[in-house]
Amino acid sequence: MAPDGQAAEAKEDQLMICDFCSSIAPAWCYPAESFFDMHGSKSVEDWMACEACHALIVAGDRNGLARRSLLAPAVRRAVGVMGRATTILYCRDLHDRFRKARRGAAYRIAA
Repeated sequence: MAPDGQAAEAKEDQLMICDFCSSIAPAWCYPAESFFDMHGSKSVEDWMACEACHALIVAGDRNGLARRSLLAPAVRRAVGVMGRATTILYCRDLHDRFRKARRGAAYRIAA
């Protein structure tokens, strides 16, 4: 639920994707502050998660979440450049930075 007790609604013209695996069906919002990744790219505020990635986050399955992130098109391209092992390490570092930037509990978003 959104902080005010209601499910957050997506804006009609806004395409939302899971920030972990790029699924087009995010179901959860994780409030977060903006932060930079190890390469200086900026992540701006809240992150969205699909049901599968949310379940991995709740379970504390960092390795599973990093492996699932390999489904994202941009991450698949990175595998071709950096290799699978280095890309998984990058994903884990990015997720660690996300955990530190989190502000509050995840809440369900309306479809």
